Amino acid sequence: MPVRRSCSFCGNEIEPGTGKMFIKKDGTMFLFCSSKCQANLLKLGRIPRWTPWTQAARRAAGIAAEPEAAVVEEAAEAIGEVKIETAKGKDIPSDLVDLIDKRLGPDLSRGDVEKHYHDFVESETFRHSIAGWAKKAHAGKAVTHIEKAEFFAYKDSAEGRRVFKAWLDGQWAKVKGRKAEGGEGVPAPTPAKAKKAKKGA
Repeated sequence: MPVRRSCSFCGNEIEPGTGKMFIKKDGTMFLFCSSKCQANLLKLGRIPRWTPWTQAARRAAGIAAEPEAAVVEEAAEAIGEVKIETAKGKDIPSDLVDLIDKRLGPDLSRGDVEKHYHDFVESETFRHSIAGWAKKAHAGKAVTHIEKAEFFAYKDSAEGRRVFKAWLDGQWAKVKGRKAEGGEGVPAPTPAKAKKAKKGA
């Protein structure tokens, strides 16, 4: 009797003889029930438990029925107790520095860049993302400490790049809003250039 397998993204069962298989260079194998699931996981970098129509998200939603204290305690255990070592000062990766300056600048001082970077690594979005990424990397083990080397690996991963760019977009919206309130960023009208007299006129 053929073995029934489930989709790596949505969790639905894949009928024998159907579905798609994708194998990464590192040997990780994914099974998908449709191209929609494949695109959501590999191209868009979405996480099943955060995507409403997946079984993982529905299971996570079932947690909401438990007492609120249990949910808070579980969240604290998952994120709050994880110690994350990040790069500081001169160790901040140059590609992140360049992205911050390019997106929120131009020509930010080193102090401003480090402040933006510190805000990012202290954000809940970053902590949730890197904790989830580390749990995948150490399947079956409790993650209580994320070393600096793992932070650099996360930073270079598709998940890390997506989270950092999304955070930058949010910061840019705030910066743009402040500039609009202050009246900056509105170009002054330039006077029309006088037409040059034709030669021989």
